Amino acid sequence: MARPMDPSLAGRAEQVGALVATLAVPDSFQRTLMPRSTLDQALITGLSFTTLQTVTTLLQDLIQAGASAGGGRGGSVDPASWGRRALLGDLGAVAMGTALERALPARDDESLGRAAARTAGRQLAVTGAAGLAVGTAQLVGSRWRWSRPTTRAAVAGAAGAVTLVSAARQRRDRREAPADDAGQARVLRSLALGVGVTAGASALHGMERRLADVAGRGVARVAPGAPAVWRPVGHALAVAALATGVRVVVQRSFSKVESHEVAVEAAFDVPPLQPERSGSLVSLVPFDSLAKQGRRFVWSAVHPSVMTEVLGDGPTHPPVRVYVGLESADSEAARVAIAVRELERTGAFDRSWLLVASPTGTGYVNYAAVSALELLSRGDCATVAMQYAARPSVMSLDRVDEGHRHARLLLQAIHTAVARRPTGSRPRVVLFGESLGAWTSQDAAIDRGTDGLRELGVDHAIWIGTPYFSKWKEQVLRDRRDDVDPSLVGVFEDIDEYRALPEPARARLRYVMITHANDGVAHFGPELLWRAPPWLGDPAQRPATVPTTMRWRPVTTFFQVLVDMKNSANVVPGRFAATGHDYRADLLPFIDAVLGFDAPPEQLARIGEWLEANELERSRWVDRHGRAGASMAAMVVRSWMEEHPDEAERALGPRLRAIAAQDAV
Repeated sequence: MARPMDPSLAGRAEQVGALVATLAVPDSFQRTLMPRSTLDQALITGLSFTTLQTVTTLLQDLIQAGASAGGGRGGSVDPASWGRRALLGDLGAVAMGTALERALPARDDESLGRAAARTAGRQLAVTGAAGLAVGTAQLVGSRWRWSRPTTRAAVAGAAGAVTLVSAARQRRDRREAPADDAGQARVLRSLALGVGVTAGASALHGMERRLADVAGRGVARVAPGAPAVWRPVGHALAVAALATGVRVVVQRSFSKVESHEVAVEAAFDVPPLQPERSGSLVSLVPFDSLAKQGRRFVWSAVHPSVMTEVLGDGPTHPPVRVYVGLESADSEAARVAIAVRELERTGAFDRSWLLVASPTGTGYVNYAAVSALELLSRGDCATVAMQYAARPSVMSLDRVDEGHRHARLLLQAIHTAVARRPTGSRPRVVLFGESLGAWTSQDAAIDRGTDGLRELGVDHAIWIGTPYFSKWKEQVLRDRRDDVDPSLVGVFEDIDEYRALPEPARARLRYVMITHANDGVAHFGPELLWRAPPWLGDPAQRPATVPTTMRWRPVTTFFQVLVDMKNSANVVPGRFAATGHDYRADLLPFIDAVLGFDAPPEQLARIGEWLEANELERSRWVDRHGRAGASMAAMVVRSWMEEHPDEAERALGPRLRAIAAQDAV
């Protein structure tokens, strides 16, 4: 006599989830935009497996809940009858999912909702097919007394096949791009680590499953239907609890990161001496309110003597650098007001160029970009930046609205101040942003297209590594709008692509985006969960940095590009590159060309060499002077004591006692 199945259909939903997730493992090993480590690969494999398992398990639970519908209050259904109806439900899921996927073919202009519906249909069909396979195995195994071992053996066999397919794919990719082999993960080590990640996630998945069982039984006591009907309610409760826990952890992490970013950095603990810089003794902005990135920024201006050394003889000016930190004032309007007064105090509006730099999440402004402009203009320029967050960009997404309000308010105030000046003595305003700074500065003109930037008085804009999420970018590049002049905007992979434009087209360009084809920051977005992105189109038409073997897969591609985004930001101090999210090698040629400096090649070469050397030296300075006793202030005092010991002894003693007594009051 056949052995009846237990009330959970012998764990069919969990086995279906494991089967679908296992069969998707080979795709997690495909080459993508950036080389990745073994640990990265393990995370991709583990997270993809766990996510697909959870989603598929939930879908199968819903199918089985529909099959068991009709039981009385707190009642139950016959397991054998339920199993047969579940097979019919799986068959219906295959038919329904396939019909939905075919009814919504991919289109270039489709909405995210349409793409999501098509992918949901595909996942429903895959879940139904796996449910048919597992359910049939259970049905046959029940007759022959196999049951769970039969299904487990099938999944184990699939896992073995997955390992072989993964190894074969890795060897094929290695043949196609041997130069990248050193950066690719080892299959077996990645699988082993991926199993570890999956095991940890599966433990949480087991807890979530038990919660679903408990919730199902509890609701069934007071509502119509068997416990299996209400099992998905438990899944929803578990997800809500997990989201709450993640939110608490993230908030605590934010507070720790922010405290680190506003802390005083020993390497830059003395106000700058030059009055043209914020934080100086005559500045309206207190030095201690600039935060770490602001203090680095004001200390990094190119000195006129360096300009002469790099460029040769000729007139030079001490460049203006204005920075306003989050702690410099208690509101957006107040920070903007201080910034404008600082620009007026430093004579910034008398310079030929005024660079408005929108920082990244930490408040960082790219040194290479600002220094390149200072050298090309021989110091006849000013740069202003306002901080809107104090976390790494990936953790500052909730500050984007505040960032683009900052940018819009600052640009409006600068435009008003510039408009009051005679026409012949107005600086040309250049907008610059990197990564999150590109997003926030572009969205300052959201819903206003290129007309919006003109209304804000922006003569030129240069953006590097614009994130996928920029709404202004999408409106300008994708939509047909009356407020957009397409001839003013260009997106380029490199300077050669820019120079390939006809001269009249280059002359009209005002707003330039530099975006590398293998920059994960530019490509990562929620659409990767639901649809294939345009940049994964015809393999024969892809840029060289996008592997021809890369294919879009739901969930898996999302995690792969997420890791690519992280790895694309890996840079080596003093070695400028033009790949991934590293745009340092692009900045000098683009600033020179877009702003019309047209410096001689030999001069650009000298500037480029100095920028790289300066970055390396600054990095070493931070390392050498980042501890107590080696700070900038300590080194100033120490050098004075070594060079003038008697004078230092006479002067320091009374001053130290006076300061100590003052602080003790």
